[in-house]
Amino acid sequence: MKKLGCIALAIAWTYSLVPASAAEYRWLNSWDANFPPAKIFAETYRKGIESATKGRMTFAVSGPETVPTFEQFQPLTAGAFQFLYTHGAFHFGTTPMLAVIEALGGTPEQRRKSGVFEAVDKHYQRLGAKLVAIGMTPNEGYQIILRKPVTAAGDLQGYKIRGNPTYIPILQMLGATMVTLPPNEVYSALDKGVVDGFAWLGYGVVESRLYEPSKFILRPGFGFNAQAVLMNLAAWNKLSDEDKKIVLDEGEKAAAHWLKESSRLIQEEEKNLVAKGLQVTNLGADQKAKLARTWSTGLWDLASKTHKKDVDELRAIAKEKGLD
Repeated sequence: MKKLGCIALAIAWTYSLVPASAAEYRWLNSWDANFPPAKIFAETYRKGIESATKGRMTFAVSGPETVPTFEQFQPLTAGAFQFLYTHGAFHFGTTPMLAVIEALGGTPEQRRKSGVFEAVDKHYQRLGAKLVAIGMTPNEGYQIILRKPVTAAGDLQGYKIRGNPTYIPILQMLGATMVTLPPNEVYSALDKGVVDGFAWLGYGVVESRLYEPSKFILRPGFGFNAQAVLMNLAAWNKLSDEDKKIVLDEGEKAAAHWLKESSRLIQEEEKNLVAKGLQVTNLGADQKAKLARTWSTGLWDLASKTHKKDVDELRAIAKEKGLD
């Protein structure tokens, strides 16, 4: 925490030396700017805000080269950045509440109407952040890419798989050991044999060139992916009511655009990877049958270990709305 506080203060001090208009906001990405959703969701969102506010709000964008992916939440709440485009798994140790929404069933529309996101927002506000946008993919939003095929038993027994905490239940069910690595270190780890594969989104492997040290695509995919834009709460509170509405409305528009585009990307992913020389390797029947329930139940159980009261309240809402 002390190290992160120093990072936040250093960044804030650096920006204080650069003259900037009051309407310029510092935006931090957890992924490289070329990552598909960073272009299709996050950039669309920023441009929408800039256009709708007629330039009252503009953005200076930084990425993981400025602050490492797993260290970004604290600089946001400290005010070094006003916006953070991220995934809940990257600050799971601070709170699992954003990551656990991927345990929900139903459709994106049903989830938005359920009241779950409002509960998550309330939780984040206690931490100094405001949930302003959330973009979801269709199902099969995640996949595993391998250097070797599944075992004769149809699982990954003994394999070392790069992941993050949200993948733990799936990997344990498959007999694999999870290795934590930031996205920009996965290629090297694969190439050197440090890991036998990696859990990833259902798209983006080609753009990241992670197919190069890989040989197999594990099927089926699982879950849906939810990426979020968080805003520093103090900065949010300073916005006019008009600009608050614009920030929320443009988030909804960008999320709708991303849902459509991510569906296309997921559908094209396997075809693109096969064209690059990868082969499909399938889970065994027993593992396939357990996949969806392991993902959902595992996320709820994992999250409740650190924030049981809030997670139980969130799950109660989900059950009431038929999403669990």
